[in-house]
Amino acid sequence: MSGIKIDTSGREVYNLDSSGNVTASTAQLPASTDRSGTATTTSGALSVAANSSRKGLVGQNISSVNIGFNEQGGIAAIGTIGTYTIAPGAAFSISTNKQINFVAESGTAAITMTEW
Repeated sequence: MSGIKIDTSGREVYNLDSSGNVTASTAQLPASTDRSGTATTTSGALSVAANSSRKGLVGQNISSVNIGFNEQGGIAAIGTIGTYTIAPGAAFSISTNKQINFVAESGTAAITMTEW
């Protein structure tokens, strides 16, 4: 049973040998924060504030319309320079500590996100 075991209560990672014995010292996993929300057609109606401690943010568009985000704190507008467009059901990963603004192509769009 070699591989990695994650202890979610202590948020530690262990390397295991084929017998399940720990072979390496533990490492602390980063803390995370839920940043899920609903974007509208107004850029910045859903935003994740700048955070100098942020390592990254992962998420998924769980709505039925496209969403867009600007990871530099600028206006998010689908189809424009600086905005990434994410299709329904698609996942994304962002590595920035700046403000991230989201926009829905139409109506409202639910987005599930975790920041760490």
